Amino acid sequence: MNHRLELRIAWRYLGAQRKSLFVSLISLFSMGGVCIGTFALIVALSAVNGFEAEVTKQMIGKDAHFEVINYRGEQIFAQDSIAKLLMQNDKEITAYSPFIIYKVGVSSKKVNDGVVVYGIDGKSAKDVIELPSKMIAGNFSLDSLRDSGGVWRPTLMLGSILAQRLRVDIGGRIVLQTFQGPDDIVGGGPRMMQFIVGGIFETGMYEYDGNLLYTGIPELQKLLDMRGVSGIQFKVKNPWKSEIHAEKASVYLGYPYYASDWKSKNQTLLKWMNYEKFIVAAIVCLIVLIAAFNIISSLIMVVVDKTREIGILRSMGFSEGAIMRVFINMGSFIGIFGSILGGIAGLALCIIQERTHFIKLPADVYMMPFFPVQVQALDVVAVFVIGNALCVFATILPAWKAGAMKPVRAIRHD
Repeated sequence: MNHRLELRIAWRYLGAQRKSLFVSLISLFSMGGVCIGTFALIVALSAVNGFEAEVTKQMIGKDAHFEVINYRGEQIFAQDSIAKLLMQNDKEITAYSPFIIYKVGVSSKKVNDGVVVYGIDGKSAKDVIELPSKMIAGNFSLDSLRDSGGVWRPTLMLGSILAQRLRVDIGGRIVLQTFQGPDDIVGGGPRMMQFIVGGIFETGMYEYDGNLLYTGIPELQKLLDMRGVSGIQFKVKNPWKSEIHAEKASVYLGYPYYASDWKSKNQTLLKWMNYEKFIVAAIVCLIVLIAAFNIISSLIMVVVDKTREIGILRSMGFSEGAIMRVFINMGSFIGIFGSILGGIAGLALCIIQERTHFIKLPADVYMMPFFPVQVQALDVVAVFVIGNALCVFATILPAWKAGAMKPVRAIRHD
């Protein structure tokens, strides 16, 4: 039997006809369901990919690929020797930089707050973290600056949201102070030091831009009365294999040192993002599944409406398989055209959003100021394949019912 004829009959049955206009409308609504489902799937998966890529990018940019610290939280004094030993043992390590991390109080003229301060080495930190590329005002520099009174002060760099909260700009004065504990009460209270704002950075992550500031290691050591550092940050060639290098460093150094990579530090968030993609895809797939059920009902109505014509086709020599293929082709048309229209609309929206960021988000809730999207070819192909497979699968029952009709009984159908 000529397959072109089967396609022409399927297309004719699918088109609007005066006698079966309602049936054609049902088929159109089924195609609309596939279109909406495909659109929603592409947009949802692209949004999950975009969110994951943006968050991961910011996590890698703020943190080193892995860091070495002391089990007991004690200071590390031989940081250069430890780093060089690890670099000799692991050729994939490309750079290192010591750091101090501490929670301090920060005060401007009118605002007091608590933040996390990083003490970094201005020269080596450039090769380990991506902070220099995030500067939006001032410079990535820890050189001392003169205040309005002509006094040389140490500088610091802080996030854009924290700068707004403290109401300071480049050249503004900020006081850092240690929090008072039981030992401070006996020893004379918390220590304080004045700093000058030398740079403002913006990573796009609310938690980072609103709670972090950076200054030089010597200045922070003076404030905290320290002689060593909190740990050593390392950069490797492939950040996605950072856990391998962290494990290797832990085994090589042994107690009392251990290494943790950026993945382990953000383990909960990374797991949640991986689960989220599957959950979102499963939920949105229900739209396509509902459209598939609509296809079943619409094709059954077509079978009932075209019973006499099916009998005539059978009497003319159409086999059961040929009749089945007619209705399978109808379901395929619905799936293909619906998925193409929905795919084009979804891709168009994602491309526009990726270029213009016209859909905004509250940064304090979603950690970023815009709706991130990232289209992946594999996701688009999977959506098309799954959508069309469901549509074809939905045609099996009505197609089998149509093919199983007896010619004489179908012709006599009223």
